Amino acid sequence: MDNFPELNSYGYQLLEQIGHNPQGGRITWKARNLNSNEIVVVKQFCFATPNSSWSGYKAYQQEITILQNLKHSGIPPYLDSFETKDGFCLIQEYIKAQNLNYKNNFTIKQIKLITKKVLEILVYLQQQNPPILHQDIKPENILIDELENVYLIDFGLATRFNSIDENTISTIPGTPGFMASEQAIAPTKSSDLYSLGVTIICLLTNKKSAEIGELITSDKPYQIQFQSLISNVDSAFINWLQKMVQPQVSKRFVDAISALKALQEIDWELRDNTINTLEKSLPANVSLSPRIYALSNLGMAILGMATATGIHITNRVTDKTIINITIAIIGMVVIYIAQYAAATALKTDPEGKTEAITLAIATPITLTIVAGLILGRGEAVAMSVSATIAQTATLTSVLWQKLALERNNNQLKVIGLLIAIALGITLGLTITI
Repeated sequence: MDNFPELNSYGYQLLEQIGHNPQGGRITWKARNLNSNEIVVVKQFCFATPNSSWSGYKAYQQEITILQNLKHSGIPPYLDSFETKDGFCLIQEYIKAQNLNYKNNFTIKQIKLITKKVLEILVYLQQQNPPILHQDIKPENILIDELENVYLIDFGLATRFNSIDENTISTIPGTPGFMASEQAIAPTKSSDLYSLGVTIICLLTNKKSAEIGELITSDKPYQIQFQSLISNVDSAFINWLQKMVQPQVSKRFVDAISALKALQEIDWELRDNTINTLEKSLPANVSLSPRIYALSNLGMAILGMATATGIHITNRVTDKTIINITIAIIGMVVIYIAQYAAATALKTDPEGKTEAITLAIATPITLTIVAGLILGRGEAVAMSVSATIAQTATLTSVLWQKLALERNNNQLKVIGLLIAIALGITLGLTITI
């Protein structure tokens, strides 16, 4: 502790060193905010040290500028920055997690999930205006916590796509072995994909970052030979990964969203929008506005009333035989699956909006008409009630996920949702009695 720099006068007590970047004279510390008692990360840049450089100072300034405008749960938030007697300090939120180079031996399922979550972060970065390139993706710069939440750190080499001037590049950005061939001259959106691909290869082959050179030959320095070291991995994922690490830019995915869509096409589980795979990969500012929340609750109440009314009508016009009940249950399950699939498709692929809406509307209508024509009026009513119940369940699922993403007043909103459903059913039963 006595050898640590003194930052108490700036409001921070250094606790331990957690990283050191010789290039640019940067040291990363775990520290405590003396005012809030919060644990934070302090990235210290010392321009008075022998290892410091003007490019390191520029990288520090650039990192602050970029981080100040990013709001994503997979990127530790910028908190503060200040000048010191011999340099500058950048303060970020501390994440209790380990980097991928330290924690290894992941299952194939975990590796795919990590890949998906990093791609979602890259999609967010590349959708900024102008797009942001990280330029130093490697196992050390990706964190994973005990809940398998994934974080991308160290934006010291990050830059905005339109601000790259190859005439001003004095040092090659990136880490050898993880850096795409074009990155030193004209990096593109697919450059980060190459780096991510190499990172995933490290996880699949159980190699540390320093060992990645073992998979590269001198005659093909950017062609990674990894297939012979991997077993029990589906060929579709291997082919996808090979495209990620193609030396030629033209043979790779053009951007993160293209790579993510291709990955989701070969693995159905990665398309899932359930809370456990999505809540930490969405931007931190995703929220359910009061207006949408109020309208959603109103809709839930109306659907509850419709369900109760429909059940009452069904009791009058439908014979409650095993066959009719079975048909209604099957219809409910089919409609729920169709409705939820449509909601998922609408969320993951906005371009397929027409198809998703068509699926959501056509399925219950078709089933109701078929039931009426083949079985009779009572079965048609039963099927329409099944549709209403299925749609209520779908909306409940979707709203529940959105509510789970909220950081504030979660309990109140969940209670409000449940009250809306209960109120709708109660009013519906009252009207029909």
